[in-house]
Amino acid sequence: MTTKIKEILVPVDGSENSVRAARFAMDLARATNAGVRMAYVFPAASVELVGMAGMSAADIEHAAQTSGQRAFDTVNEALAGELVEGIVYETALGDPAEEIIAWTDRDAGMLVVIGRRGLSRMKTLLLGSVSDKVIRHAKCPVTVVT
Repeated sequence: MTTKIKEILVPVDGSENSVRAARFAMDLARATNAGVRMAYVFPAASVELVGMAGMSAADIEHAAQTSGQRAFDTVNEALAGELVEGIVYETALGDPAEEIIAWTDRDAGMLVVIGRRGLSRMKTLLLGSVSDKVIRHAKCPVTVVT
């Protein structure tokens, strides 16, 4: 049984790999007439560090939104003229892989298009820890862009 792709989820973090994944997703969205949801997850480790600094929940939320907007702006600037219409932008707080997997649990018609690695300094890994975990646990197809 084939499931029609209704929406493409593109996790972004501002890295070159996330820009490449977003470019691929835009081309695929045009070809399939699917919607695009660009998502940024403010890492839980950052939330814990910020929380220890005595910041309020509102301040943490503001930091997450600001970081997310920077990641979205990086992708949007790199893809100027290539973006499809109607992109939904979403920011979440938590473990990036867990949040991406949770999005896939909610929509059977979703496809995740993710970069091979993000901003991590561990360049020796074939796959980043987030993309590896998403591949293993997502409830929908996942395309990894290198």
